[in-house]
Amino acid sequence: MTITVTRSWAADDAVAAEVAGLRSSLTASRVALESAVQRMATSVSGDDLAWAADDEIAETLLVLVDLTRRLDALKGDVAARVTGGNTFAEAGFRTASSWLRARTNESFASVKRTLEAGDWLGAVPVMGAAWREGSVSRTHVAALVEAHTRFPRCSAGLSQIEAELTAVACDLDPKTFSRILMTKLHEIDPDAIDDAEAKRRRRDVGLHVSTTIDGFVAVNGLLTPEIGQQLINSLAAASDALRRKGIEDPSDDTDAPPQVEQPISKRNLDALAYILDAAAAATGDFKLPDVGGARPVVQVTIDSESLIAHGSSAPGWITSLTGQTLTPVSAAAVRRLACDSVRQILLLDSRGHLDAISALERVVPLPMRKAITIRDRGRCRFPGCRHAIREVHHIAYWQHGGKTTTDNLVGLCSHHHHLVHDKGWTLSGDPNHKLTFTDPTKREWHSDPPPRE
Repeated sequence: MTITVTRSWAADDAVAAEVAGLRSSLTASRVALESAVQRMATSVSGDDLAWAADDEIAETLLVLVDLTRRLDALKGDVAARVTGGNTFAEAGFRTASSWLRARTNESFASVKRTLEAGDWLGAVPVMGAAWREGSVSRTHVAALVEAHTRFPRCSAGLSQIEAELTAVACDLDPKTFSRILMTKLHEIDPDAIDDAEAKRRRRDVGLHVSTTIDGFVAVNGLLTPEIGQQLINSLAAASDALRRKGIEDPSDDTDAPPQVEQPISKRNLDALAYILDAAAAATGDFKLPDVGGARPVVQVTIDSESLIAHGSSAPGWITSLTGQTLTPVSAAAVRRLACDSVRQILLLDSRGHLDAISALERVVPLPMRKAITIRDRGRCRFPGCRHAIREVHHIAYWQHGGKTTTDNLVGLCSHHHHLVHDKGWTLSGDPNHKLTFTDPTKREWHSDPPPRE
C-alpha cells in the first residue's frame, strides 16, 4: 500500500507540474505577443516605416490583415473558456459580458462580438479552423452561422458540405460567398428557404413612421426584398433625374464659394422628395386617392399676422388632411415654404368659424415657374452649384410685399434655398442680370445668368 500511495502522490505532482507548465506557457506566449506588438508599433511609428520599400510595406499590411483574422479567432477560443469559467462570478459579475465591459472600455456591441465568436467556433468547426489560420474572415464565418440559425431545416445539410463551403470561402469575398451559400441552401431544401422567409416576413417585415417631439419624422423598418429593391431603384432614378435637370458642365464662375458634396443620405432625401412630388402629381390610373377630400400633400396653417412678423417663433402648424394639428413650423421654415407653394385663403369670423374659402392658387404660377427654369437653364443660381432647380425663391420676400415677377424670382436647389432662409445668407440683385449672394461674414459672391443658346 505504501508503494501505491507514493506513486499516486508522484502522479499528482506530475499533473500539477504539467498544469503549472501549461499556465507558464500561456503566460509566456501572451508576454511574447505583447512584446511583438510593441516592437511592431515602434517600427511603424519610427524611421523603419519611413525608410522601408513600398513592397515591404504592402507585404506588412497583408500580414497584419492575416494576423488580425487569426487573433480574432483566438479571442473567440479564449472567450469561450472565460464564459464557461468562474472568473467573472468570483469577481461579483452576473455575466462574462458585464465583467469584460467593466474591465475594458469596449462597447456592448464589441463585447458581444467577442463572446459570440466562441460559440461560432464550436458551431462551424471546419470554417472555424480556417478562421484560426487566417484563410477566412469573421464575416465569412458569420454568414455560415446565420445560415444555420435562419434555416434550421438546412442545418444538417450545411454540416455535411461545410468542408466544401470552407474551401469556396477561402477564394471569395464575403458578399460573393453569401450568394453561393444561398444557392447551396436552395439546393438542400428550397421549401425550407421559402418557409423561413415567409415566417420572417410575418415577424419582421414592416414600416414604421412616427413624428418626434420637435416635428421631425422618424422612419424605420424592414422591407421585403422586392419592395426594398424597388425603393433603391426609384431613389437611383430620382437622383439621376435631379442631376439631369442640372447642368453637368463645370461652372465658369471661378469666384464661387466652395461647394460641399452632399452625403448620400442627403441626396437620398432629395430623391425621396422628388418621388413624393411625382406621386402627388400623378394622374389617371397612377393618381393617389384623395384623403379627406384632398390630395396627399403637406398642409400648413399660417396666421397671416404671425407670418408677417419677423420675431414670431412658430407662426404656423403642419396639419393633417382631417385638420388635426400635428407639429409647429418655425418662422424661417414658413418663409421658405411661402416662396414657392400653393396657397388657399380661409376667412374666419371672430369665433373662429369659417366664413369663406378661396380657390387653390400657386404663389408662383406654373407658366412663370417654367419661364424661370428656362431662363436659369434648370440649374440652381447659387454660384458654382450645378444641381437642379427644386424651388423658386422670392428675392424680396412675398410676405413682405415682394412681387411675383421674373425679376424677383430665382431658381434654387433645396439646399441653397435653405441656406438663404436659415443660415444667414442674403440675396439681392436682378436675376435677369446679376445676383449677389452675401454670406454671414458679409463676403459677396456673384452669379450671372447662364448664356442664352
